[in-house]
Amino acid sequence: MLAKLQERYGLTSFTLKVIGIILMVSDHIHQMFAYVGAPEWMTMVGRVVAPIFLFLAAEGFHYTHSRIGYMRNLLIGFWITSVMEVILQTQLPNEHVVLMNAIFGTLFLGVMVMWIWDGLKHPIANKKAFAWSMLGIIYLIGSTALMAVMLSFAATGNVLPMRIYMVAVPNLMNIEGGVVFLLLALIFHIFREKRAVALLLYSAFSLWMLFQSAQHGYSDIQWLMIFAVPLLALYNGKQGRKDKWFFYIFYPSHLAVLYIISTVFFNK
Repeated sequence: MLAKLQERYGLTSFTLKVIGIILMVSDHIHQMFAYVGAPEWMTMVGRVVAPIFLFLAAEGFHYTHSRIGYMRNLLIGFWITSVMEVILQTQLPNEHVVLMNAIFGTLFLGVMVMWIWDGLKHPIANKKAFAWSMLGIIYLIGSTALMAVMLSFAATGNVLPMRIYMVAVPNLMNIEGGVVFLLLALIFHIFREKRAVALLLYSAFSLWMLFQSAQHGYSDIQWLMIFAVPLLALYNGKQGRKDKWFFYIFYPSHLAVLYIISTVFFNK
């Protein structure tokens, strides 16, 4: 049944990316203009965006000819976006909007945990891959621990080291989604050949988030990411149109444009 649906209504990775970008823009319009009445549904539909890009990152990791090159590009995207956000908020302050958008950092660490997983599977047969995995684990732990140190400095009034570190080093404390999104990235990678299992675990995770928010009495709309399941199920494994650099350019650009419009024209 699913194979027939994929054959007839299948989505390529390009189509998935376009859907993700459209919904991402909706989410960010809400982020920039919520203080002047942007409706909440604009961010609700955006809950599926990060999972879509994590899913596509797992596909990219599988097909890339250079894992190092892939991670390098994501890291550069993180640096460009982070520096841009600092400049914008310094030169055009807007007390209603906080720019902390770091999807490239999430994707960077997501690919890293995929690489770590692969290296840990055969520690004897592939010692080089195992060594890379150990370095990845050291980075994840060390970068996050150092972030905690920077926060302690900031608590004493010395915030400059923390600001520099947040711009320079993606870690578990300054990326979107934190550990939760990295676990999703790992699920998409581990069960790449068993997508039904991946989507079942993904759905269970989404419903668990809904249960936790209801049980503890707080509002968390991230569980709405469950509505990405039909889109991911219809992915047909094809690339579609090639657009290697579009997202790297569009992501920081649209954030800058929306923030400038929000600040210049609405922040009175």
